[in-house]
Amino acid sequence: MYVSISNLSTNYKKNVILKSISLSIDEGQSICILGENAAGKSTFLKCICKLKKYSGEIKYKKDLKIFYLPQDNILLDELSVKDNLRLFIDKYDEKVDNDMRDEFCISDILNVKVKNCSGGTKRKISLFIALVQRCDLLVLDEPFVGLDADNRGVFLKKLSELVDGGASIIYTTHLSDAADMAKKKFNLKNGILEELS
Repeated sequence: MYVSISNLSTNYKKNVILKSISLSIDEGQSICILGENAAGKSTFLKCICKLKKYSGEIKYKKDLKIFYLPQDNILLDELSVKDNLRLFIDKYDEKVDNDMRDEFCISDILNVKVKNCSGGTKRKISLFIALVQRCDLLVLDEPFVGLDADNRGVFLKKLSELVDGGASIIYTTHLSDAADMAKKKFNLKNGILEELS
């Protein structure tokens, strides 16, 4: 087991955001969290990554490697695409080759400043960074927003391959085709997480 969550709750001021959520994330598992805007999906992911205070308990496998991709842009606008890749990817030259860059259509924009890239391209670069991290658990908040259907398909295929290789993924989405990749789906509503059949 990678992560065990027991009775997790959190508030914003006097409003209860998450109510006594329990969930296990196992090796080689893909989990999709669905829910309306402001349902608490992002808050839940931040709790898993120790970025938000909560009550309850979260236990982690020893030496678990987690990579968190927030919904907001993580890239530095004043740097080139290549400089951002080098900044975020440890041992970039060992992990990333031309074939990988070509597959995700990044090779032609390596020297372009991120501030000149579209929102969809920025998201594509960020997802590319997440894919090459070689971590145990990917935590992705609305990772496919702004991506066209072709790019979304490429990333869904690669994420499925990571899961088949033993990595785990927990992510949020509003897109039905992206949700279909998950082995388990949950809906978050009124602070309560319910598994969907």
